[in-house]
Amino acid sequence: MTLGPAKILSRPTRIRSAIVAVALAAYLEFIFIIFFQAVVPSYVNGTTSDAFSVDSTLYVFFANELRERRFDPWVIASMAHFPNTLWVPVFLSLVINSAFLIMLVNIAAAVLSVCLLKRGYAVSLTVFLPLLMMNPTTTTSLLCVNKEIFDLLSLSMFLYGRAKRIHWIIFMALAIALLNRWETCLVIAAFLFVESRLNPWKERRWTFLIILVLILNFAMPFWGAQTLAGRFEEAESGNTIAVLDGLQMHYLYVIAVIPKIAENLFGQILNRQVWEVGSSWLFINLFNNIASALLLLIAVGKRLLTLQNDFVYFAAIGAVFIAQSLAIQPRYFYFIYVLICLQVALPGPACERARAPISVLLGDAHA
Repeated sequence: MTLGPAKILSRPTRIRSAIVAVALAAYLEFIFIIFFQAVVPSYVNGTTSDAFSVDSTLYVFFANELRERRFDPWVIASMAHFPNTLWVPVFLSLVINSAFLIMLVNIAAAVLSVCLLKRGYAVSLTVFLPLLMMNPTTTTSLLCVNKEIFDLLSLSMFLYGRAKRIHWIIFMALAIALLNRWETCLVIAAFLFVESRLNPWKERRWTFLIILVLILNFAMPFWGAQTLAGRFEEAESGNTIAVLDGLQMHYLYVIAVIPKIAENLFGQILNRQVWEVGSSWLFINLFNNIASALLLLIAVGKRLLTLQNDFVYFAAIGAVFIAQSLAIQPRYFYFIYVLICLQVALPGPACERARAPISVLLGDAHA
């Protein structure tokens, strides 16, 4: 059998797959090099959080305190309340007392997540994987103990369960999200509601999004005034966007929401401290923002940024919720980045309307 140039050129998908496979192998090799050259020393020195823009140093400290039964009052108080965003990473550090094994668990969680997304939506991996690897948050999520990798796992489980109408997987995804980062669980639950027959504005997505912003505008300062006030003091001392946070605390989230989303997605691109200070934390967030900007430009070029696309709608709801944080932290928006990657990676006509029945979970036959 001969294979001429015409036949080679007629199979661009296979060529792209081969290129992506080589790039993925090189990426994994890069992961292991960075782990042994930089991550291991950072764990020894207690600088992992600063070096890789994660909270791994805190999680490891808490795990060591509990393992050695020192029962530090701060540690106990931090771990005692619910919901709690410390439980999953601290538990992982406590049970798996090995940075290398934790990295392998992270890689396994990422592989499982990609497999679920591929089986649920038949996304093009030759598009999805390069976009995912473009964001440095993906790399840091694989290297260190963190919450983002389990955000990816719970999101993938939810989307797979949604596509296949497997209710127990959806509930498991909600449980993992609740234990890992309750804000992600809240976003998933909100999306379940908006796509159900219980939502009177189900077919009017812009209307519902505006209503959601108005609800949060009044609800959060009213019910969370004390918490917001405490976090505002921390935010001020951290030189974050105190003006926008102040608007949020005074029932003006409707004004602050879009600038706060933009600050998280693009703010580091214009941050002079990136070059003046030059810390790895700032550089990681800079390239996170660059990746977000490039991804959104691709989505705009493909005319995909419309609320009629479920992944974009899901991302918009998530952005409105997550932007309430008074700290500017681009990695909080990582699951939103994943959703837009999925939208871009959907093949053919599916890009126009990535809809799958979700309200069946609540008994909506019209879904």
